[in-house]
Amino acid sequence: MKYRALIRDCPLGELNTWGSGGRCLWLAAPSSVAEALSLIAEAREEGTRLYLLGGGSNVLVQDGLLSAGVISTSALTSIKLTEAGGAMAAEVEAGLPVRRLLALSMEKNLGGLAFLTGIPGTVGGALHGNAGADGESFAPLVDGIETISRDGALRVWSREELRWSYRASPWSEDPLMITKAWLRLPFDDKDNIIKNIRYFAELKKGQPIGAKTAGCVFKNPPGASAGRLLDNCGCKELAVGGAVISPRHANFIENRGGASSRNIYDLAEICRKRVFERYGITLEYEVKFFGTF
Repeated sequence: MKYRALIRDCPLGELNTWGSGGRCLWLAAPSSVAEALSLIAEAREEGTRLYLLGGGSNVLVQDGLLSAGVISTSALTSIKLTEAGGAMAAEVEAGLPVRRLLALSMEKNLGGLAFLTGIPGTVGGALHGNAGADGESFAPLVDGIETISRDGALRVWSREELRWSYRASPWSEDPLMITKAWLRLPFDDKDNIIKNIRYFAELKKGQPIGAKTAGCVFKNPPGASAGRLLDNCGCKELAVGGAVISPRHANFIENRGGASSRNIYDLAEICRKRVFERYGITLEYEVKFFGTF
């Protein structure tokens, strides 16, 4: 294989925000859609399982050897802006960090993106999980998304074909990879943009800052807060090995040092069981899993 940043037997601990997990067979960062298509086709011919890695902010990687290849979107970071119809049309590659998109919105006076405040990771990851806050997300801003399916087919999905729901992929069957998206961003007053960013920053004040976490572990169940349910079940500061439930927010697990992915998973399952036993609610994971747990 001849792809940008191809690394064989690649350790993944430093490529995810929990800082845990083992290594994969290889990691490659295609710098174009054509490279990605070629890479996926070659992996299929070899029978190699594939995982897609963006910013690594919502994944748990198994310990030991992950018998799979990993495709990173780190080289797909371009953005093209075109003024159209009183708004800005943005063609954004999936590997662009969301913090850069938010900074650009401030620079160009573009509204609708303040909900990204404090959200880590990449545009592709945020789209795949419909990331958002306080009821706002990418959904109303997306005109189309380009994907590569698991069988290697390139496709563009129109706004009408995407089915958005809370913290969920807009597809009934997930593609392997998002390559780019087309967004329509309204112009806004800079003071209003800053006000909205401050509002969303205030919402995040209760979350752990500077700790090794992967964001919220569980999705909020309908009509409830996962963090509040976990807190009510006495989960704060429970620990397994180096994995500890954050004392600031019970829906965050911190790696306090040396936590294995198994430690993190076992702790999450203890908390999940407590919520089910008390409330009869099975919390659904928001993080994605690389490998077997």
